[in-house]
Amino acid sequence: MKYCIVFCIASVLFCALNSKAQVKKERIACIGNSITFGARLTHPETASYPAVLGSLLTEKGYHHYEIKNFGIGGATVLRFGTPNLWRILDSLKNFPPDIAVIEAGTNETVGAPRLNWEHISEFEKDYSDYIAAIRNINPDCRIIICSPLDMVLETKDLTQARKDDLLGRRPRIWELRERIKKIAATENVFFLDLTKPFKGKPELMTTMDGVHPNQDGYHYMATLVFDYMRKKKIISGGILH
Repeated sequence: MKYCIVFCIASVLFCALNSKAQVKKERIACIGNSITFGARLTHPETASYPAVLGSLLTEKGYHHYEIKNFGIGGATVLRFGTPNLWRILDSLKNFPPDIAVIEAGTNETVGAPRLNWEHISEFEKDYSDYIAAIRNINPDCRIIICSPLDMVLETKDLTQARKDDLLGRRPRIWELRERIKKIAATENVFFLDLTKPFKGKPELMTTMDGVHPNQDGYHYMATLVFDYMRKKKIISGGILH
């Protein structure tokens, strides 16, 4: 009888451990431009927002998620742009996301000689087509589209030429914020505002830059994404507070 009880307990423990080991990890694809990649950081592999987001998920008990960074420097969601986010679709087929976080818009504001802004009339269609392409990979993918970070003209040590450039492009950031918000409503995806949270926060931006966050800024961005995913119940599990 004693051996039978011990065997039963061992069997239950084995099944519980085996069941836990077989829990499928959900894939989170962070798609975007150099801000997603982690530009201006010494170690983007650990300090970019996707890397910090992964750490936050683990710290808060969300263990069944796997994150991959699909950031490309200079990329647009515009098909016209060079480079653009369309080139990573084949890679996404090898990492079919359950959750996709798309951060785009900063490079769309660039005019001559790249001429991205001159093709901005194509933005909504290209973005909607891109969402459709992700859904073609995984029809159940939860998609978050983010407005671009604000350009902070108060950032320390900006040259006058840099200020002039950002001064011309910054209104386009806010226009794209509204356009992306409308795309989210039309396509029935989640919208995360990253423009307002970075407004007037030079302490979060890389000096002499004004576009890319510093290490604190990337951490803040990761926190915004994490809090949004938890609030909207896009992620599940975690430690209850």
